[in-house]
Amino acid sequence: MSGSRAAAKARTHENLLDAAATVFAERGYGAASVEEIARTAGTSVGSVYAHFTSKEKLFVALMERRSAQEFATAQAELADGFEAAVPALNRQLLAEADSDHLAELGAEAWLYALRSPAFGAELAAHHRRVHEVTTAMVEQERTRRGTTLSMSDAEVATVTSALARGLVQHRRLSPDSVPDDLFGRTLIALLAGLEAPGSAPPSPPASGPDGPGPGDA
Repeated sequence: MSGSRAAAKARTHENLLDAAATVFAERGYGAASVEEIARTAGTSVGSVYAHFTSKEKLFVALMERRSAQEFATAQAELADGFEAAVPALNRQLLAEADSDHLAELGAEAWLYALRSPAFGAELAAHHRRVHEVTTAMVEQERTRRGTTLSMSDAEVATVTSALARGLVQHRRLSPDSVPDDLFGRTLIALLAGLEAPGSAPPSPPASGPDGPGPGDA
């Protein structure tokens, strides 16, 4: 495939995802149709199926794109330590909880997944991929701190995801019950509480006149 054709295909792919985001937000997952998504994108139904073999796969691809954007932001912030990433994590949770459609669409998709084995399998695969990335981020932060946790990295990732889901639902129903910074503060407390006593590495020796410096015996 030539570079121009590949670029055109990539643009169509993104255009279809944008159109799907609009239609799913307006109609909900169950009522949204591939035909309406195609019309919104200004293309044919055949073009939709050329990129995504089913509505289920299109919806999951949309979730994958959003997750990738969120993880990229969080990873960039994590380079300066977990505490530096907390504001970005709070903003991501609030963006979903305070949206006119994201929380509702996620809840509807979860219920639909329970009734549809095919869609349930697609959604479960997406959740596994998200869990793997979250687990890697927990491991990265634990390694940076040089500590040992009383739960596995995967378990911390599971609790973190469950906490986020619950806070989104609570804030959607009762905004005042979930302060803007609650997610981040809870994650900080969670990690601190899970650190095994004495697991932090010793402080490096002081340099200068009060202690040995680099190269000192």
